[in-house]
Amino acid sequence: MATPGPTYVPQEILLSGAQELIHHRSPHMEEVMKEVNERLPVLFGTTQEVFIMLSSGTGAMEAAVANCFQEKDKVLVVSNGYFGERFADIARVYGIETVEIVSPWGTSVDMHDIEKAYYENLDVKGILVVYSETSTGVTNNVEEIGKFFRDKNVLVVVDAISGLLSHDFQMDAWGVDVALAASHKGFMMPPGLAFAAISKKAWLRLEHINPKTYYFSFKRFKKFYPMSPSSPGVSLIFALRTSIEMLMREGIESCYQRHQMIAEATQKGLEALGFELFVADSKRRSNTVTTAIAPPGLDTSRLIKILSSQYGMTITGGQGEFKGKMLRVGHIGSVDSLDLFTVFGAIELALTDMGLAFTKGSSAAAIQPIMQRGASGVEIIST
Repeated sequence: MATPGPTYVPQEILLSGAQELIHHRSPHMEEVMKEVNERLPVLFGTTQEVFIMLSSGTGAMEAAVANCFQEKDKVLVVSNGYFGERFADIARVYGIETVEIVSPWGTSVDMHDIEKAYYENLDVKGILVVYSETSTGVTNNVEEIGKFFRDKNVLVVVDAISGLLSHDFQMDAWGVDVALAASHKGFMMPPGLAFAAISKKAWLRLEHINPKTYYFSFKRFKKFYPMSPSSPGVSLIFALRTSIEMLMREGIESCYQRHQMIAEATQKGLEALGFELFVADSKRRSNTVTTAIAPPGLDTSRLIKILSSQYGMTITGGQGEFKGKMLRVGHIGSVDSLDLFTVFGAIELALTDMGLAFTKGSSAAAIQPIMQRGASGVEIIST
């Protein structure tokens, strides 16, 4: 499976989730929750509490909107992909006025556009931004955005769902006010858990808001912390404890480096097969997923179908106008160099089945030097 999520789940994590259940209000569960909650903030680059919700990542996005803003508030929304558009949709559901800062798919939002939108809308209460857009394979400069708004009465709410752990992320140092994540990306887990870290600046705002949500109320999470205010996903939290242990063994910096190396190798492999990288700015390419436009005459929908039916390989395609034209190769989680050779071996076999002319073995030849260069300095996570 080479998708941007859900990702492959290592056996160690799967087995942890298969343990016998315990009562969610028992002393044993309280010990587990304390252990997990003490270690989670390090992964977010924060000293603040990180709340664990039984939800998908979209639930975390909705929770952030419902808790941080009120009806008729105004927010800026960075819109340069499918999930930026989703953030705007969620805000509108809650009666919040959105000022969308639109950047073409495949590009990162320009900071000058953000500054311009802010100075033209000084009454905005927040800015919603996606760190790593899995629909396009581009990242937004969250560090620059956070630092710009740090001393302003504007909350910086970041969807770091697919960006956390595959990229450097320093919530406190960058001035991020609400950071959101989910279990089925960098945590290498099944879907089901979402996370929210909240700054002191954000809490000052939240204390004066009565959120139009009960289940997702950050105030309730804070009241019950470190336990969950409602029935938690006990099995998933067992798996989370093991996930954190594995990430700590690898080292967070090494985890970032591994993802960057795998991303670079994926880019070179696709280029060797005649694909054109969708994100032109190499500095803004995601370490989570690589997006590329197929050579003329190649239907990626058919390629994806062959990969799945003939070789058991799941890879995603483009969305919207890029359906049938784009390939999105995910490489987040426990992916290592051998996994990548397998992915490109399957792609080459499928391209051969389709009768496409290319140099056999070219993708492996492009990948290998990068992997050899990184092998001595990057410890691959054990699966």
